Amino acid sequence: MDFAQYSIALIFAYAFTRYVTENTKIHVKFKGLWLHHWILSAVVMIILFYFEIDIPIIWGALTGIALEGLPRKNWSIRNKR
Repeated sequence: MDFAQYSIALIFAYAFTRYVTENTKIHVKFKGLWLHHWILSAVVMIILFYFEIDIPIIWGALTGIALEGLPRKNWSIRNKR
């Protein structure tokens, strides 16, 4: 059932992230850098991996968040505005 929890969390997190990114203008920007949600998700994954935290729902959600951002065209971490 771990794989089922992972898969369901991935789908819901992907859909929720798509909804939020399409309907809000929330950005994490500082000192000329722009941290995209897929970067933040990957950083959290690295931390969880380091501390050996193995909770399928969390991993699925983080994967869904990261996957939603990867196909987007704007990958620049430099804030050009």
